[in-house]
This record gives sequence, C-alpha cells and structure tokens, in this order.
Amino acid sequence: MNFTNVNVNKMCKITYRCRDSMKVVQVKVPEFLSERDVKVAAAIEAFSRGSVSVGKAAEIAEISIQEFLLELRRRGIPAYPYTDKEASKELKL
Repeated sequence: MNFTNVNVNKMCKITYRCRDSMKVVQVKVPEFLSERDVKVAAAIEAFSRGSVSVGKAAEIAEISIQEFLLELRRRGIPAYPYTDKEASKELKL
C-alpha cells in the first residue's frame, strides 16, 4: 500500500481519564482510518508498552474489555505476559 499521497487532515479526538483528570489527545489521521481504528490502535500501543491495564485500554478504545481482548488476540498480542508455568507459580497452584 502506498501512503505517499494520503490525506491526513482528518482529526481524531481520544479522551480518557488519568488519575483524577480527563486527558484529551487530538491527532491527525489518514481519511481511510475510522475513529474506532485510531482509538483501538492507541489503546493497544499504550497497553503493549505497559502504560495502562487491560481495563484502562478498553476504556481508551471505548469498547468493552471482552472486545479489547479480542482485538489483542486478532493481532497476536498476549493479554497477560505470563506463561502457564509462571501463572501457576504466581497463583501458587
């Protein structure tokens, strides 16, 4: 796909709560991306960096936790960074 002549004039606003205040981020995005696509991508990026939890990422994306987990699965991103052995040890099973 060639992005050389892509129009990036479309603005997308992402609003989320951080501690006790609301944060608003506005970004210019290509016309072909939906607002949902941008919000999900931002949430996945924040989650992947370890900046936010699954619940907070779902809130940023404005989707349910179940939908967010499905988005992670579709992209091959682990929702929880534990192997079965590590999880068992952590839970003392």
